[in-house]
Amino acid sequence: LSMIRIFFASVALMMAMPATADTLSPKQVERCRAMKSTLAPKQAEIEAATATRDELAAKAEALGEQYEDAQVMRLASSSSADAADSAKAEFDAARRAFAQAEYALQASARQFNQDVADYNRSCATKK
Repeated sequence: LSMIRIFFASVALMMAMPATADTLSPKQVERCRAMKSTLAPKQAEIEAATATRDELAAKAEALGEQYEDAQVMRLASSSSADAADSAKAEFDAARRAFAQAEYALQASARQFNQDVADYNRSCATKK
């Protein structure tokens, strides 16, 4: 959650940035334009990854509840034990998918924040 806050703070800073400095060479100005043009697509990618991560979290939570319910009935019969084992396997798979999505989102947010910082350092007007 803190990475998301940092991400949105970076976006706010990026939007509030002044135009590129007049002292930049034409080559530097072109580089800054290219850097800036990559930021919006990366932001959209992070927003989509956040939505996917949230969906996977909800799915894992629901499967965890199903597993807990099946676990209560485990000793009732062998079919109940099989159902609990199956529910556990589904829950474990959902947790792994969530963890992978979370890790990828965190990495993307860190990279985006670094890209914004690089853009600000190289392209923002110095006062």
